[in-house]
Amino acid sequence: MDKSEQVLNIAFESGQLSYTGLEVDLYNTGLNQILSMAAARGHLLYHFSMEDLYLHEDRPHAKASILDLPENWYSDPLECYRLLKKIDERPVDLSTIDLCFFRADDVRNCDTPNLDLIRAIEEQGILMENVEATLSTNDKYEIIVRCPGLPRPSTYAACTLEEAMEALKKLPRNKGSFVLKDRYGYGCGHAVHRIDFADPELTEVINMYLNMYNHILLQEFCSEVEEGDIVVTFFDGEIIGSMLREAAPGEWKTNFSLGAAQLPHSLSPEQEEIARSAQKAFPECRLLSVDMLQSGKVLEVNAFPGGQGLLELYGISLSNMVLDRLESELLGKPKAPSAMVKTITSQPAYQWEDIYAHYEGHAEKVEVVDVFSEEKYILSTKDLIEFRPQNPDFILSIPHSGVLIPAKYQDHFKLDAKSLLEIDLFSDILFEALGGLQVISRLTPFFVDMNRRKNGSKSKRLPRHLGNPPTEYYNVQDELILQKGYTPYQEESILEYYDLYHEILASVIEKSKKERGYALLIDAHSMTSVGLGRVHDEGEERDNIVVGTLDDTSAHPEIISAFINTLKQGIKPYGLGLTYAKNEPYSGGFITRMHSDRDNDVHVIQVEVTMDTYMYEAIETDKEKRYALKQSRLRIAQDFLRKAALAASDTARRLYV
Repeated sequence: MDKSEQVLNIAFESGQLSYTGLEVDLYNTGLNQILSMAAARGHLLYHFSMEDLYLHEDRPHAKASILDLPENWYSDPLECYRLLKKIDERPVDLSTIDLCFFRADDVRNCDTPNLDLIRAIEEQGILMENVEATLSTNDKYEIIVRCPGLPRPSTYAACTLEEAMEALKKLPRNKGSFVLKDRYGYGCGHAVHRIDFADPELTEVINMYLNMYNHILLQEFCSEVEEGDIVVTFFDGEIIGSMLREAAPGEWKTNFSLGAAQLPHSLSPEQEEIARSAQKAFPECRLLSVDMLQSGKVLEVNAFPGGQGLLELYGISLSNMVLDRLESELLGKPKAPSAMVKTITSQPAYQWEDIYAHYEGHAEKVEVVDVFSEEKYILSTKDLIEFRPQNPDFILSIPHSGVLIPAKYQDHFKLDAKSLLEIDLFSDILFEALGGLQVISRLTPFFVDMNRRKNGSKSKRLPRHLGNPPTEYYNVQDELILQKGYTPYQEESILEYYDLYHEILASVIEKSKKERGYALLIDAHSMTSVGLGRVHDEGEERDNIVVGTLDDTSAHPEIISAFINTLKQGIKPYGLGLTYAKNEPYSGGFITRMHSDRDNDVHVIQVEVTMDTYMYEAIETDKEKRYALKQSRLRIAQDFLRKAALAASDTARRLYV
């Protein structure tokens, strides 16, 4: 039987089925990816916790939740766990489980009840990570026992107040504080605390944590963590990727779940040698990460590292890699009969053939020049007008962030610092993190402006530059950027990119309406922090975020309200003094006006974010800072914009139930 036709019984063990507002969410980006991909491939999914295990007729069983996708689901395979529902609950004989992912957040140590029962899965299939691997990585002191020669912060274990106070005498007093953590844990940073040596209630604080955790670690605080730490992910002994984590503003811990930024990182030879040594000390673990400081000091080893950073930074799908290998290992293994097995001939896949069909007939390869770096590349039309189906919560249009021009048209423009003012620089980086069904132009707006009417407009109510056709672009000084005119053939060829962008956008809107009953489109832009040149607010300082709603007509009032109220609440906790406005100075451009149609269930919100919110602008007086991203601010902006978009989406979904 071909692998694609086989259905496996796959279980997920964790203390809860969801840790968020979603019905199914294991609150681990790596496990959620695997859960999603397993569902997308049509495998049967079960969930249980350690408390659900029991013996029946001398055979280990679990009271399991049965999970399934809606019949006509469509979503990114890496995000479809959001659509999973608990459809039943029934006893499961563990001997029928082919593969079980053991998150084990309800496992502390070898005294945890039912560990002997879950081992039964290994007799028939694969338990990942197995009990030994789970126990060894849960114990955060084990790395010190196994690797005494590796560089590490000074660390001591204690289970009594006397042991803890004795350990304090040995710790370096860096910055006047130390780290106290639960000895047994599964990551996320929630049981890790920074405590002042000078705390007048130090004894009471330590005693409180001893009562809470029973076993604690007292560890040297290394101030270099303020520069971030490194996570090196391994699968079956191979390095999958490494990244640098920078703590969120006001936070010293670098956990992604606490808002840390994740950045690409190339390991030095010394760092790689240390990481490999730590991994080799845990041969029972298949999928794990080594957390270390940039100096090489090893902090801990974790089972089931997150997968979001690898995906965003390198395009590496941990779930595909893991499931491909495990499915291969399970092929041909004898399988105990199970009354729960059902035949699935074809699981609905991520159906976007009709969208990708729009690329047919367009040039496969195009030489382009990057106006920002002046480098040249060979790219496909799919790279220039990009469709990225991340999840179906909403549609995201990013029309003005592009920095590319086909090289054959390069001499038609004077490309200099002034031309960069016409691009919503790095707005793609800002908005791509929101998710959604994304349509993105990688072409500069002054080459072809996707946010203009194809034949222009003679309406006197519009500023002249907004009435221009897509290939007739005026800069902030109201000067035509095009230095050399196009032939009719060239004009027609360029407008093919414009047509492609709008064909894809229109098709995604129609598909969303068909599948969900409505479409929610967010048209995403950035703007200068001060009005420049041709605009009516010239010289005036702008609010950081401007929500365009065509005077509250572009979307249902409740959708608009949900977006703005969530935006307001999302901004407040950061204390950065960020401001927001509605419809001033922009109430909505061509894309918003063209597609908004409340009567026909299409809702559109335009979002403009000032560049100084997430980067140093081209108008920055300090030339050395110009165009640099403000990494922490970028992460903050992504956070509150994502929450606002999801709030609008949740409201739309509720309106159409």
